[in-house]
Amino acid sequence: MTTDFVRQMHRFILRHAMIENGETVVVAVSGGADSLALLYGLHALRTQLNCQLHVAHLNHCLRSDADADADFVQQHATNLELPCTIGHADVPLLMKRWKLSVEASARRARYQFYEDVCTQIRATKVALGHHRDDTAETVLMNLIRGSGTTGLKGIAPVRDVKFIRPLTDFTRQQIEAFLTSMELVERQDSTNTDTRYLRNRIRHELIPLLERDYNPNIKTGLSRTAGVLGTESEYLDTVAREAFEACRIQDSTEVEIPIKSESVVLDSAKLRQYHIAVQRRVLRQSFAEMSGYTGDLYFTHCEAMLRIIERESPNTVLALPNGLRFRRAYQCLIFEVNAGCRSPVPVEMENFAYPLAVPGKVSITALKAEITVELGHIQSLETPELPDGKFEAVFDYEKLKEMFANPSPETLLLTVRNRRQGDRFQPYGMRGTKKLKDFLMDAKVPRYERGSVPLLVCGDEILWIVGYTTSERFKIQPGTQQYLYLRYVSDETSL
Repeated sequence: MTTDFVRQMHRFILRHAMIENGETVVVAVSGGADSLALLYGLHALRTQLNCQLHVAHLNHCLRSDADADADFVQQHATNLELPCTIGHADVPLLMKRWKLSVEASARRARYQFYEDVCTQIRATKVALGHHRDDTAETVLMNLIRGSGTTGLKGIAPVRDVKFIRPLTDFTRQQIEAFLTSMELVERQDSTNTDTRYLRNRIRHELIPLLERDYNPNIKTGLSRTAGVLGTESEYLDTVAREAFEACRIQDSTEVEIPIKSESVVLDSAKLRQYHIAVQRRVLRQSFAEMSGYTGDLYFTHCEAMLRIIERESPNTVLALPNGLRFRRAYQCLIFEVNAGCRSPVPVEMENFAYPLAVPGKVSITALKAEITVELGHIQSLETPELPDGKFEAVFDYEKLKEMFANPSPETLLLTVRNRRQGDRFQPYGMRGTKKLKDFLMDAKVPRYERGSVPLLVCGDEILWIVGYTTSERFKIQPGTQQYLYLRYVSDETSL
């Protein structure tokens, strides 16, 4: 059983290109059966995958025995000789602060924790223990809530490139059999049987009822349906992105109204030519362009916008979440800051550019911040401690000189600027390049804030997206002898 499980897991990881050669993977381990099987399965495959593993566990402070869970995970990491990070989140307090349910607050805290760990250890992937039964439960839960195809597609094997789920093809029964064959005993979480939570009621009440009275293979059927809907949803997303670009108006000479740089404007006539399914997704993408994500935009919002598009009334306004509004001005559909909102969205920043000497310091007056740059040397056999790449960064100075053919530090021309049309770069840990716009969208940076993100560039090459990540091309290598060290300080980072 052990060999079959690991072999199947390996095939699934390769099929979905989850882990690339040399990557560092954060393994999210709660101590339950799913995450324990994930940990031991990946540990068995680490040599074949040529990856480094780092265990991560978040204590949600929800149960009296939560500390014992953390100790349990730490012990397994020690047994496997793997590094481990234990975090704490006061979920009851976060519920009040975020005004979310306990489930939503815990989930948000977990993903923030995973992102923090990735930044600290320069990991590029996070492995999660979701499996086929979780997919069936998610489909039913979203169906009950009235979700569209986005919710009914279930749990994807890979999300946002970073989050991977190597157990998506396994049932809970297979996972438990693998643990038995390994003589492993998981931690029992009492909240998993608490039927006050919708997912638990579905797991312990609804699915057994459906299996007994309607379809004994209901979980397999729901998982298959989720797979089909997931593929179709990916296709619709591709069509919607093309439709968004076709419908978007960026030149004010095309219309009779001024277009602000911090707004998204669509051509109503062009949008109405598309199928209603595509129209909904274009509206959601427009909202995401402004706010950074679509989590707060619900079906009722989309339907209200569609009704406005269909009406004859030339000027109508609809308030949207996150301090935005949707406005129709004749044939223009405008997503913009809601001036009447108590927390208005700040106006997008104008272009700026500041030259930076090596070594030296520059004050970025537009952001009330400064960047310093120093030259450093790595002694033989020394392994330097690398910063997380957010507000401190290091680069291979020799490779920079080689790339830009500058013979001395004084002629290496660095610039701190904000984004420009067509910017691309190679994020740390990735093989290919990516549009800066797509990176900022994936990082959930609201559109109105993207112009305020400082970039360190050499020529046209982006070296550092300050606050997020550095370039893969100029990272420190085993043979690096001379490096650049940079530090960004602002009113916010110094708090």
